[in-house]
Amino acid sequence: MKLSVASATCVSVSLLALVAPAMAQTAPQVDGAQVRSEDPADAGTDAGTSDIIVTGSRIVRDGYTAPTPVTVATTEDLVKATPTNVPDALNKLPQFQNSSSPSRSSHNFANSASHGNVLNLRGVGGNRTLILFDGMRVPPTTYQGTVDTNVIPNALLQRVDIVTAGASAAYGSDAVAGVVNFVLNRKFTGLTGSVQAGVSQRGDNGNQRISLAGGMDLFGGRGHLLLSGEYYNNDGMLRSDRKGGNSNYVYVGSVPGSSATPGSNANPRILQDNIHLIFASDNGKILDGPFANYQINGDGTIRPFDNGTPTGTAAFNIGGDGFVIPSDVHAVAPLRTYQTFGRFSYDVTDDINFFVQGNFTRSELSYISQSNAWVGTQNAPVFQGNPFIPARIEAALTPGQQFNIGKYSGDSAKKPFTQERTDFWMATAGLEGNLGDGWKWSVNYTHGSSRHSVDQHGLYDYQKAYAALDAVRDTNGNIVCRPTLSADPVIRARFAGCQPLNIFLTGDAYTNQPGYDYATGTMSYDARIKHDAAALQFQGSPFELPGGPVDIVVGGEWRKQSLDLTSNSDPSRLDTAAERSEYFAGLRGVSSTSLFYWLTNVGQAQGSVTVKEAFGEINLPIVKDMPFLNSLELNGAGRITDYSTSGQVETWKVGLTWKPVQDILLRGTISRDIRAPTLFDLFAGDQSGIGLLTDPVSGQSGNVSTVSGGNRLLDPEKAKTRTFGFVLTPRFLPGFSLSADYFNLKIDGAIGTLDTTRIVQNCVANASAPECALITRPSPTAFPSLVRIAAANIARLETAGIDIDASYATRLGNGNFSARAYVSWLDKYVTQQSAAVPAYDSAGYGINNGPIARPKWRGTLNLNYVSDGGLTIFVSEQYTGPVKVGSREPNNNYSGAKAPSVWYTDLTISQKIEGWGGSLEPFITINNLFDRDPPLVAADIPGVNLPTIISTYDTVGRAFTAGVRFKF
Repeated sequence: MKLSVASATCVSVSLLALVAPAMAQTAPQVDGAQVRSEDPADAGTDAGTSDIIVTGSRIVRDGYTAPTPVTVATTEDLVKATPTNVPDALNKLPQFQNSSSPSRSSHNFANSASHGNVLNLRGVGGNRTLILFDGMRVPPTTYQGTVDTNVIPNALLQRVDIVTAGASAAYGSDAVAGVVNFVLNRKFTGLTGSVQAGVSQRGDNGNQRISLAGGMDLFGGRGHLLLSGEYYNNDGMLRSDRKGGNSNYVYVGSVPGSSATPGSNANPRILQDNIHLIFASDNGKILDGPFANYQINGDGTIRPFDNGTPTGTAAFNIGGDGFVIPSDVHAVAPLRTYQTFGRFSYDVTDDINFFVQGNFTRSELSYISQSNAWVGTQNAPVFQGNPFIPARIEAALTPGQQFNIGKYSGDSAKKPFTQERTDFWMATAGLEGNLGDGWKWSVNYTHGSSRHSVDQHGLYDYQKAYAALDAVRDTNGNIVCRPTLSADPVIRARFAGCQPLNIFLTGDAYTNQPGYDYATGTMSYDARIKHDAAALQFQGSPFELPGGPVDIVVGGEWRKQSLDLTSNSDPSRLDTAAERSEYFAGLRGVSSTSLFYWLTNVGQAQGSVTVKEAFGEINLPIVKDMPFLNSLELNGAGRITDYSTSGQVETWKVGLTWKPVQDILLRGTISRDIRAPTLFDLFAGDQSGIGLLTDPVSGQSGNVSTVSGGNRLLDPEKAKTRTFGFVLTPRFLPGFSLSADYFNLKIDGAIGTLDTTRIVQNCVANASAPECALITRPSPTAFPSLVRIAAANIARLETAGIDIDASYATRLGNGNFSARAYVSWLDKYVTQQSAAVPAYDSAGYGINNGPIARPKWRGTLNLNYVSDGGLTIFVSEQYTGPVKVGSREPNNNYSGAKAPSVWYTDLTISQKIEGWGGSLEPFITINNLFDRDPPLVAADIPGVNLPTIISTYDTVGRAFTAGVRFKF
């Protein structure tokens, strides 16, 4: 019977989501019920002021209606749906797609700098979403130029404004997809906080949050002080903790032995379990020599290697002795954050206010990464005479003969482990004042600093690893590293501590030997970002039109950012033959693609940019209070920006609002926006990585080494955004509003790179193509040993769709009921990697490899009931529409595979208890109430992610959070 009730509840909520789409915007309280206001601007009123601050515009005036669509979400509603933190709650809204976070990112690599909470509006990239804290630009926290929003203090947030259209004319670079403004409650007085803890139904993802914040008036009310402190911890979970995490589902070619590319129409991909990669094994596979295709047993014996059953993807076989990427790595990275914030404001005179504020955040991530491996172009070289060679093999070798072993250490408990720390602080001081006759001015200065440090422990240190592998006996019969016997005293000194590594051991016996400890080390990099900014602004109303006073804003900004990225694994230090010869001197069998460490080598980057800007905005109220012209206003904004790196660029916006009658608002905008190249885009040194390649030249599939770097000739991306829509606030239905806005965003000259597959395919299609110079092959028909990737202004992107928002609030029984939802329909998402290749629309498609999903429909519905006795029941329903697996690009035939639509339900129940001069509110939240499993969407390589699209679907399952909030 309980199951029937739960099912009925889910169906009822689902039907409500279809018939009552609503948007989350704050609204004034009337007898405890939330009632829709006429415009999102009304949410911006601070207690004690009459100004309305609208994110997306610099016009500040009571009653002003901005033409740019703005969604306003109260912190109160966000934490009801997701009590962990505000950024996690925002990621449940349909405007955000494919954001990264500790639970939405792959943790196989440490050089991506994308494991924090990086919000992604419209799914066009986190670096195309501008992040503001109380209207001020937040400096980047990662070397890639993105902002980990975990650094923003939550305790004193009043709301989050989400501008879902370009706003570069108002705020400058990066506001291409829009703006996310975390708005502070500057006037808060009293004491507030929370204590809570949570855990998943399966006993993992344990988390705790403690927050305390206070505000008080000082100096007879002329001053105001705010202080807050917060702590959050999440223990994370391993991939092996979830169903599917221990499977080896992979989409492979369906025609065994086919020479056609997997995913082509001649060899479409199909879902297959138990896939193993046969170019190596956990025990070790002998790749060449007299015992090629034999498996090492670990006890001094060998046996023929079982290749398993072939599939239509070369080297990806069913069963056998090949390796799989192990599941005892993190699916959700453990996260810990410490946050402090303070603000002091003081009325120097009746017309001048001084303020200073600052915040400090430390964010710590830790996670288990991919196992060490000797694979691909970096197999383990073994030479005749090595005393660890089994006698049967040694007897068959000729003097000095080399053979190679492919070994993946996935069967060992000892794996590389990564620690990331971000220390971020930001301080602002400023003055705000009135000049009389309605004119206002403001000036402020901001200094911000971020240090992002990464240490990845336990990686193969190739210089030491090759030395340890090359074991020999000295004149006394001891097993030693061959370089320690070198005639060159420099070589002997360099490897004086070398311990021999027995490649023929397996499992923990292999990783627990002294030679393994010697052969591994710590890759470290440290990114320091500094940000200084100054701004001056004037606003006033110089004259009036028939519709009311004309508002203008003029001002200027200056900004300087610098990046200093240092690393102990800079690939540029090994990019010449002489450098490699010196670094690997005294060693044998070194691969031409080996750098400092396995898997992660980060180049250095140093550079700075200075930005000078002048901006202006005007609002022209043309007419009002006429038949079919209740109001008609024209808005325009412009900005001239000069970059020290790329010169001058202009941005602008034109908007129109028209109310034919009081109940209907029509609005539209067109804007030109920009995203400047990040300092890393411009100044990055070489970065190493690996990619998966199915090579049409050699017919092989496997990992290929890649190197990428910066490009100082990059120009700002240029975008054009169009929006038009309506807002209905019918007087005959108090408390209800409905809006719908069409958006179209086009980015030309987008900064992009061709992936390894596209580079190789372009070269195969045209032997004189410039991409051919980016490919290094040992021989013309061999699998590539290196593919170089370079960024350029070559890409194009266009996305369009409709956002439908509505809300309703009313009295219901002995309480107040409100409903609000966010619904987004994606019409198209067209990308073109370069002019040399076709454009493809990926709307309605999803793939694990990204991981990226772009469903046509997404929505969130919130239902809230508050009784007069303080009992609150809150239900949030999130809908993700179905997607086809793959894309429209060539070689993406997944045999019609689809991921179905998914509904997730969150439930919060709380009871407010009044007393002691304030209130306590115990609460319990159940996320993913019905424990919905994520759809099965495997990758093209086993074990890289959980077999689903982790950026889109919940992988934790049912989870519980209980705690108490208080306010005095």
